[in-house]
Amino acid sequence: MSFNLESIQTAVSEARAKGTERGIKFEQSFDVAVNFRRKELDVSKSENRLNQELIIPNALYPPAKVCAFGDGEFAEKATAAGAEHIVSKEEIAKMGEDKKTRRTLAKNYDFFVASTDTMPLVGRYLGQALGTRGKMPRPFPPQADLKGIIGQYRRTVRIRMRNIPTFHVKVGHMKMSDKEIADNILAVLRFVESKGHASKISSVKVKTTMGPPIRISV
Repeated sequence: MSFNLESIQTAVSEARAKGTERGIKFEQSFDVAVNFRRKELDVSKSENRLNQELIIPNALYPPAKVCAFGDGEFAEKATAAGAEHIVSKEEIAKMGEDKKTRRTLAKNYDFFVASTDTMPLVGRYLGQALGTRGKMPRPFPPQADLKGIIGQYRRTVRIRMRNIPTFHVKVGHMKMSDKEIADNILAVLRFVESKGHASKISSVKVKTTMGPPIRISV
């Protein structure tokens, strides 16, 4: 199976046009849905499910929201690097006492980073809330390049397949060009190919938030 950037871009252009033809005024995002043939991809087996973060060529809009766990130098660097929220060691334990607070934290942020010394606390108090969503943070030492790491998260999407052979992932926004969105979709499809699942694809469709799905020829 081959993927053609031009045909992807054509589908994105059509999705954009049909997504706005009803005079919808708010700015919509673009999602791609990759569907697999059920008989060829048995997702009842965990090893067949895709569950991984992927760095795409072009940053999404609005930018992914990043939360950092840590104190001192790590917290200062995370703030300077653009993290939207910092959670101290003391706050981690307090959050762990409130189920609603844990869920809200996990829901409101796309990615998490943590200083190495906070990871045991994160695992103990927030592991269930973050782990079930595939959002457990990666640990970093204080001297880590948090600006580069958080910048990379602005170009990261999470591909996650559950109990049906399909996944949906955000790949763009109305503010982005058709070419930028198409490049992101191509990166997703090449990721699928790298996992040996390209021949099992039944369809690929792109749509805006309010528009109809447009099939991409693959």
